[in-house]
Amino acid sequence: MKEAANNQEKIFFITDSACDIPLEDERELDNLCILPIPVTADGKGYYERVSFTAEEFYDLIDTCKSIPVTSHIPAITFQEKLEEIYQQGYTHTVIVTLFSGASAMYQSALMARESFLEEHPNAMEIKVIDSNSYTMGYGYPIIQACHQAKQGASFAQVVAYIQDYLARVKIYFSPFTLKYVKKSGRISCAAAFVGEMMGLRPVISAVGKINTAEKVRGNTAVLTRMAELFEQQRSKKNPNEPYMIFVARDTEASAELAKMCEKIAGYPPVGVYKIGAAITINAGPQIISIAFLGD
Repeated sequence: MKEAANNQEKIFFITDSACDIPLEDERELDNLCILPIPVTADGKGYYERVSFTAEEFYDLIDTCKSIPVTSHIPAITFQEKLEEIYQQGYTHTVIVTLFSGASAMYQSALMARESFLEEHPNAMEIKVIDSNSYTMGYGYPIIQACHQAKQGASFAQVVAYIQDYLARVKIYFSPFTLKYVKKSGRISCAAAFVGEMMGLRPVISAVGKINTAEKVRGNTAVLTRMAELFEQQRSKKNPNEPYMIFVARDTEASAELAKMCEKIAGYPPVGVYKIGAAITINAGPQIISIAFLGD
């Protein structure tokens, strides 16, 4: 009976473009919608993934007079998508958003859910999840959940999988220059100047509220420290779980970090993924990051 009930579930997934899911994965998954985040640069409006590619956005950051800003996706956009997939016969929807402390996306999704269900009581089961995360830190489990649903996993199973993943994911990133961090106002001009003079690089935790975990001296030390954090904090109960590397403008650093982590884990990362606007607006396009699961 349980399997029969699961077969009646038609599950759809909605997320925002800060998830940084690669375009090829998005095209492959017909049960996924990635809503574009509005971006304003020098007074001109854009939509992430629609108006520019990740690489084109890095160039945009370099040429802008002031730091671009993102806006949250409004509730009506989420609601319109819910209406659309309801008409297509979907019975269950999972919405996963960028960390609620960094954007009002989560609140927008909750409002859309409430409005939709007021108009269509009991029409569809909708779960809204605050990722407490950034970039492919929540993009990756969404991809896996989409595949699981296609293979017959139930709504409860895919929700549990995403929630478990997000509860255990760890993300660290570091900019190779403090130019953009200073420009965005994340650190003072004086601190950035001293940091650059001394060659200091912050290693930043990007789960929940972004904060500097520690500082190291020099770009090589960034990779060494990230590999050490991976070795120290990766899951000991399930040591074969996936890990991944994120970069903006790719350099030999991503290959070097992948090599270091493969030596620790005994297997390569599941991928090297491009970082989008949500992170690069504040840290710049010269950046590297690692994400993995702890216990």
